[in-house]
This record gives sequence, structure tokens and C-alpha cells, in this order.
Amino acid sequence: MGRPPKITPAKAAFLIVVKERGKEITYRDLATSDYVKELGIPEVHYTTIHKAVKRLPPSLVEATMRIFGERVSKDGMDCVFDATGVRIRNYKIVVRDEEKCRERKFVNLNAAWDADEKVFHASEVLKGKANEYPGAEDMFKRINTSIENVFTDSGYAGRTFVQTVADSGAKPVVKPQSNATPKAKGSPAWRKLVKEYQELGYEDWRDETGYGERFPNEGQFGSLVSRFSKEANVRSTHMAKRVVTARLAFHNFFQWLVKR
Repeated sequence: MGRPPKITPAKAAFLIVVKERGKEITYRDLATSDYVKELGIPEVHYTTIHKAVKRLPPSLVEATMRIFGERVSKDGMDCVFDATGVRIRNYKIVVRDEEKCRERKFVNLNAAWDADEKVFHASEVLKGKANEYPGAEDMFKRINTSIENVFTDSGYAGRTFVQTVADSGAKPVVKPQSNATPKAKGSPAWRKLVKEYQELGYEDWRDETGYGERFPNEGQFGSLVSRFSKEANVRSTHMAKRVVTARLAFHNFFQWLVKR
């Protein structure tokens, strides 16, 4: 209904990825760049681009990210799940040394990537700092490339997630919490995992499962920081979902170019 949008979702997704390819590109810069001319939308106002990005479904940007990841990864990949915090331009008041000061708020980036090829296959951006993430099962189901092993720390250690991974045919190499019990509660894969961990002890379990070699794989997030920084020039989680996911899409696109 109504007039068709001047900037379609596909064009908005392209422009937000372009914006996030450098640390200093603004919406004003985009509006006067050759990119808008090549897209057939010359003389567009920068606020129009911003509004189009604001309406952009994050799932579309994630799908773009995943398509390039699938072109790089091979079947039977080792997959790592992890999380990190990204600062945004929204502040809260905290007390330090009995003095009030402003501190940037965080969004929580949860991501799954190929441990060998270093490309992302699924992501989720949530409000707050990185901590335990209950949505790992849904994120795992969005990965199309077949997986041999899933490596992750105790922040993702849950019966449902472990059983979902095992049911897919992959091996869940998940470090249990220190107080974890092998009670299955409908998840025989969880019982097997915890019993193996407790019988071997952490060091032997780490060496036997390959957990020590594959995880933590902190260099993946480090490459994003070196390319984009630890901060996102947005004020809300709503916009951070689009901007941060665009960074992952650009990262995968660059990896695809390298592997071609």
C-alpha cells in the first residue's frame, strides 16, 4: 500500500554494510557518495538512508552474512559459539571512588563461526553485556552448513542446547558449569557430556576433545575490533542489531574475496 520506498531493504542492507566498512563513514557521507548513484537513488537525503536502515530487518543482513559464510566453509566444519560486548553511544551513571561518572552501555553480540575458515554463520545482538545466552538453540538451527564439533564455554552449557547439537549429528564440546550434575532431565547427551567431563577432569577432557585447541578462539572477535573498533556509533540496541550484523556480513564478504 502507498508509494514504494525509495530505498528498498536490499539497498538499505547494502548501504549499512558500506557504512560499517570504515570507522569514519557517516550517513551524510553515504548520501553524497558514488554508492547511492550506482544504486539509482541519487540526491537522496541522509535521513532517508537512516530511516531505511532503521526499518531494515536484521534477519536480512544475517542472511547475507550467512550466504557468504556458506561459500567459504566446508561441510563438517568445527563451529565455535561465543559472545562479546560492544559499546554504544548511550550512557548510564555509575559511582567510582565515591564520584558519579558516565559510562557507555553495551550490547551483547552472540555469534557462531567456522573455527578454521573464520566466517560467521549466525548471530544475535541483545541488550546488555555478554553473559549466559538462552537463545543458542535457535541460533544453532539457523546454521545451514553441516557441523562436526561445536565448541563453547559454560555460558552456553544447557541441556536443551547440548541435546539439540547431539541430535543434529554434531558433537557438543561444551564446558559444563563447575556445579553441573549429570542428571539428564530429558537430555541423554547432557548426561554423557557431564559424566565424561567429571571422569576425565578438565585438563584431560580439554586435550581429548580438542577444546584447548579450538576454544577460546578470541582472535575472531579481535579481527572485528581491529577493523571496526570496540564501539558502534549508535544509541539503541535496535540500531546496534543492524550495524553490528552488517560488520559480520562485511567480514564474511572479505573472507570470501580472499578465498576465491
